[in-house]
Amino acid sequence: MPRYCLLLATVLLGTTITLSAQSTLSFELNRDTYSVYNGLTIAQGDFNNDGKPDLVLGGGESANELTLRLGNGDGTFQPPQVVGPVHNTILDLAAADMDHDGNLDVVALDITGDFAVFFGNGNGTFQAPVEVATTASPRTLAVGDFFGDGHLDVAVGDIDGNIELFKNSGGRSFVLARTVTLAANTDVLRVRSGDINDNGITDLAAVTQTGAYVLWNNGSGTFTTDQLGSYVNAVDLGVGDLNQDGMADIIVSYTCNPVPTNNPDKGPQYNSCAGFDVFYGQGGNKTYKRTVVSYNGAQPGEQPLAVDVNGDGIGDIVAVTNPSGTGGAELYVWLGQPDGSFVQKPEIWAASSDGFGGLVPGDWNRDGMMDFAMSLPGDAQTEIYINGGTRAPCTTGQISPTVTVCEPVDNTYSASPVWLKATTYDTNTVTALQEYINNKEVYSGDVSSFDRSFAVNPGTHFFVTKAWDNKGVSFRSDRHVTVYNGSPGPACPAAAGTANICLPSGTSSSSPVHILANGYPAWVPTAAQLYINGNLVVNSQGCNSSGDCGGGTSYVDTWQTLSSGTYDIVFKLWDANGNVYQAQKTITVN
Repeated sequence: MPRYCLLLATVLLGTTITLSAQSTLSFELNRDTYSVYNGLTIAQGDFNNDGKPDLVLGGGESANELTLRLGNGDGTFQPPQVVGPVHNTILDLAAADMDHDGNLDVVALDITGDFAVFFGNGNGTFQAPVEVATTASPRTLAVGDFFGDGHLDVAVGDIDGNIELFKNSGGRSFVLARTVTLAANTDVLRVRSGDINDNGITDLAAVTQTGAYVLWNNGSGTFTTDQLGSYVNAVDLGVGDLNQDGMADIIVSYTCNPVPTNNPDKGPQYNSCAGFDVFYGQGGNKTYKRTVVSYNGAQPGEQPLAVDVNGDGIGDIVAVTNPSGTGGAELYVWLGQPDGSFVQKPEIWAASSDGFGGLVPGDWNRDGMMDFAMSLPGDAQTEIYINGGTRAPCTTGQISPTVTVCEPVDNTYSASPVWLKATTYDTNTVTALQEYINNKEVYSGDVSSFDRSFAVNPGTHFFVTKAWDNKGVSFRSDRHVTVYNGSPGPACPAAAGTANICLPSGTSSSSPVHILANGYPAWVPTAAQLYINGNLVVNSQGCNSSGDCGGGTSYVDTWQTLSSGTYDIVFKLWDANGNVYQAQKTITVN
C-alpha cells in the first residue's frame, strides 16, 4: 500500500483515542525595551555564525529599516544594529542562504512594491540590498527552490490575488518568471512554503480572506492549484510538520463575521466562532482536512505555528492573538495529544497591552526547549518568551504508523552527545528502527523504540528516525538540531497563578548569589520586584522610554554580592488587574 494511502486511512484513529500528556507549561516574559519602531515582522537565524540564535526585525528607528539583534545564547540579545533601509514599511521577512555561500541572508518585503535581498557576510554585517520590483502591491512572501535548480527563489502574494514567482538565477539575480492567480482582486494574506507531499519538491500554501489554497509544485516552477477550503473570514496560515511525519502540514485560522437577521427588532445576530483547520500533507498531491480546534467567543489565532512546546514528542499549535479585541498581545498554546486531537482550552500568556507584530520560534537560551519572540509595534519593543516549562514525559503517538521523537525537539540546540528518544506505534509489527544524521546511517536495530546518544560535532545537523514494519511500510520523523559547546541559559518555571524562586536551587550559596525568580500571572504583568531582607534591590516595570508601562516582564534574573550570613529573599509580581504573586526563600551565604 502506498505510504499516503496508509496515512490517510489511519489518521481517522484520532477520533477514538483520548490520551493526555501531563506537563507544566511556563514562560519567562522579558519585555525588551530596545526600540524597534513599527516592527510588524520578525525572523531568526545565526547571522554571525557564532552558534547562537539571532533575531532580525522589520522596523527600527523608522518602519522601513531592517534591524539585527545578535543573541547571547542565554535568552538575552545585544542592542539593535540597523542593517539598512528599504523604501517603506516592511511587511514580511525571510531568513535563508539565498546564494549558497554558507551565510544567512534576509529577504525583506516592502509595502510600496518590491522586495530587497540583504546578502549576509557571515559576521553580522550585510551587503547593500538587491532590490526587485513586484507587479502589484505585495502583502507576503516565502522562499524555496521552486524551479528545481538548487537555488532559493521568492514567492510574493499580492493584493490582486496572485502569487508572483521570482526565479533566482545564479544566486543573486531575481526575475519574475511566473504568476499564479488564486482569486482575482483579493488580498493574499499569507504565503508559506514546504514539502507537503513528501516528494522532495517545495510546494506553496496560501490564504485569502475567503479561501485556503495549496500550490503543488510540478518540479520546474509550474504549479497545480487546489482550493482546500472556503471561509467566511480566514485569518492566517502557517506551514509546519504538525504530526511530525516528515511532511509539511497547513494550518488555517479562521473566524466568522456577524450573520444578519430578518427580524429588525432583534438587531444583528452574531455567529461568534473561531478555530483552526489543519490540512495534513499526504503523498500523491493530497491533503487530509481536520478541524482540530473549534472555540466560541474568542479572537482568531494569527501566525499559527506547529511546535512541540512541552517536549513530549507531540506537535502543538501556537498562535498570537489580542484579548477580546483590546489590542493587546497574548500567546496561546493548544497542546497536542497522542491521538492527533488538541486540548480545546488553550494555555494563555498575557504579555502586553500594546498590540503585536511578528511571532517567531527559536531556542534562545539553547536548553533544548522552544522559546518565542514577538515584536510589539505599538510601543516599539520586543517580547521574549523563555520556555521554563517542565518537560513532559515522552509520549507515543497513537496514529498508525508513526515515529514519535520526544527528544530532541525540532529546531533546538544541544550539547554533544545528542540524546535521541524515539518510540513507534503501528497496527503492524515494527521490525526495525534506523537513525540517519546528515543522510548517513548511524544506527540500525531490530527494535520498535530506542533511547541512545550520538556524538556529533558542533554545527547544524539533520536527524531522521526511520521505522519499518513487517508489511514493508516505512515511516519517519525528522529533526534539525544545532550542536554547540557550552551550557544553556537558566529558566524558571511557575505554575499558573503562582510565583517561584528557582535560584539559588538550595538553601545556601556562595557570593555573588545568582537569583532567578518568575511568575505566571492571570493578566498582563506590570512589575517584577526582588527584596533582600526587606530592601528593594530589583524593580523591573517593563516600561518604554515614554513611561508607558504596558507590561510584559514576569521575572528577575540578577547576581547579588552578599556577605556571609542569612538572608530573606522575596520575589513579588504584579499584574494589570492588581493581583500580587509572591515567593519567599531563606538562604545562607557562605
